[in-house]
Amino acid sequence: MPEAHWKLTEVPVIQGPMAGGYTTAELVSAVSNSGGLGSIGAGYMSPDSLRLLIQKVKNLTTRPFAVNLFIPTSPAVDLLQVERMKKLLLPFYRELGMDSVPELSYDPDLFQKQFAVVLEEKVPAFSFTFGCLKPSEMAALKSLNVFVMGTATSLEEAEYLQKQGCDAVVAQGLEAGGHRGSFLDGKFPLLPAKNLVQEISERFQIPVIAAGGIVSKADMQTMLSAGAVAVQIGTAFLVCHESGASQEYRDLLLKGKPKDTELIKVFSGRWSRGLSNRFSREMKIHETDTPDYPIQHWLTTPLRKKAQESGRPEFQSLWSGQGLGSLRACSVAEYMATLSR
Repeated sequence: MPEAHWKLTEVPVIQGPMAGGYTTAELVSAVSNSGGLGSIGAGYMSPDSLRLLIQKVKNLTTRPFAVNLFIPTSPAVDLLQVERMKKLLLPFYRELGMDSVPELSYDPDLFQKQFAVVLEEKVPAFSFTFGCLKPSEMAALKSLNVFVMGTATSLEEAEYLQKQGCDAVVAQGLEAGGHRGSFLDGKFPLLPAKNLVQEISERFQIPVIAAGGIVSKADMQTMLSAGAVAVQIGTAFLVCHESGASQEYRDLLLKGKPKDTELIKVFSGRWSRGLSNRFSREMKIHETDTPDYPIQHWLTTPLRKKAQESGRPEFQSLWSGQGLGSLRACSVAEYMATLSR
């Protein structure tokens, strides 16, 4: 895919859309103002909060930016399994001063409400994870000339997304931090980002964006040489001054090494790459009886929120890619300069 087909950025860098409050308006706008594409990780945001954040970003940049949402999944709720998990989680809750595990509570219509905000605010770009849009949703975005990007962890998934009408595919390698975007039934590919990019770009007519373990300009050039038109970087932006990450989280990332990350299921019910910590280690033996996403996510949300408020990273989901060891605490502008000069 010739680079001329990539028009969204001056620098071929997309800031990873990390859900959980890390993608502040300051972070997103600073990336876009530096020539990249800032991204709002809106997976868990209320519609009102998302609208306010989009409007704040618009006030801080005139350049394109993206919003990312999670395609909803509707697993069957096994009440006995949920009760077993609540008993396992209770000691952790009590250690943080809470007497019980809150009742399971989430809005099954959250995605539809978030998506309505995306359309109403006419965001320049939209990306999604965990599946694909409905034809009517894709058509609504196309009618507004929104640039649409889906997440794939295999050639098969990328082909599916291309057929659905995506303008670009994010090729998520095994090195990538956060949730795995795999969505085809029974498939859980773990391919290195470079290999995945090469495999997809050789067969595709739409742009391929590389994601996974990318930190430096050399990393970026490797992916561009493999056939990507741009790279998506997450972890390195978490330690930038403008991010919403806690100081405890930043410190662990800054001193971390690639071997400190692992694939973890017990925080959310979906495999994700993050820093190993006490919670992930002690709960690892219960992986096979962990409720599916998003049930486990909602069971642990109050615990993780309290842990963040209390400065207790051992109970937080510390998502991280494998590009650790050379991260630097600096401003977005300073970091982007290292990628573009």
